[in-house]
Amino acid sequence: MMKRKGNLYFCGCLALAAAFLCALTTPACARRYYSWEKKPKKSFIIKTKVRRWQAATSAQVRTSALTPASWWTPAPPTPAAIKDVTIGGTMDFKVLNTPMYIYSAEVQPLRGFSLEFETSDNHFTGGRYADHDWAIATYRASNGINWDSPRLSDYAAKTASNSGTARQYSAAAYLTVYKSAGLALDTEHEIPHSLDFFVGYSWYENKAHITNGYQTLSNALLPAPPVGPINGLNSRARMAWYGWRFGFREQADLGKGFSAEANFAYGPRMNYRGENYWNLDATMSNPGVRTCATGQLAELTISASYKFWKKFEVEAGWLSWAYKSASGSETRYYANGSTLEGDVTRVRAARKGAFLGLTWRY
Repeated sequence: MMKRKGNLYFCGCLALAAAFLCALTTPACARRYYSWEKKPKKSFIIKTKVRRWQAATSAQVRTSALTPASWWTPAPPTPAAIKDVTIGGTMDFKVLNTPMYIYSAEVQPLRGFSLEFETSDNHFTGGRYADHDWAIATYRASNGINWDSPRLSDYAAKTASNSGTARQYSAAAYLTVYKSAGLALDTEHEIPHSLDFFVGYSWYENKAHITNGYQTLSNALLPAPPVGPINGLNSRARMAWYGWRFGFREQADLGKGFSAEANFAYGPRMNYRGENYWNLDATMSNPGVRTCATGQLAELTISASYKFWKKFEVEAGWLSWAYKSASGSETRYYANGSTLEGDVTRVRAARKGAFLGLTWRY
């Protein structure tokens, strides 16, 4: 029995060797028939892209902080454990839908390895801003303001116009981890494709200019403008997201000049930093509020391209970008030098939409 197995193994090796020798001596026409001589798609030295991204954009930041009992009237109850009132606010930035132009260059010094650099910017107008403020307490005062335990009470809200700028910079290194071998018969339809793994760093910033305010709620729990137009509003906000990310890129050659690409990136620990300056609040310094948080970033790109002339391709696709954070910290700086520490309970940001592009390969 052992001898038979040895003979089978020996015969198998002879068969493989014979197949290899036959492949070497097979006529060229036969080897082409079985796709053994199919050349891989010509590589590039540099690839540049410009994209016009028609993105719908929004962002939200929600914070809260414990305030000293001395801020409130009437005086708090005697027990120290229930003397404080928590205040919080939600800032919504919406309809920042101006097109963003994205410029990128990818250099391939070695086949299967490339480096990409990308930048984009835009200036937007016509955005909307909404600010909602609330307070919650754990005690009931018998005169003046009555608090149920617990009770959430809105004390101020406003809307305003929003304009500003957005900028983005990123870099990534790509390594091909799979490439189709092209061994199918020519009579069968095969889609040559490759899969790349990449790692990189990205930085994205929004600067907002808040004007033309209108106070929609003011109930005197804390100083706030009366209901109506807010004269002289000229406030500013800055939001930035940055950190390392990684992901995969799939590229497929569809034939006759057509190709497709899908790109997914994930940032498991992206940082958020924000600054706000409210010009009509004399008690606050400049900037008056600084926030920071840690969260996750997800990006998805799907596109199709057509080579219409020599080294040029047109491209159309969909690109989405989303950031999410569950917690962070906030510091409020006052003109008298004091500070108030609080929490960031939510940060959300999204940018998504279709794009058109032009690619040049060399």
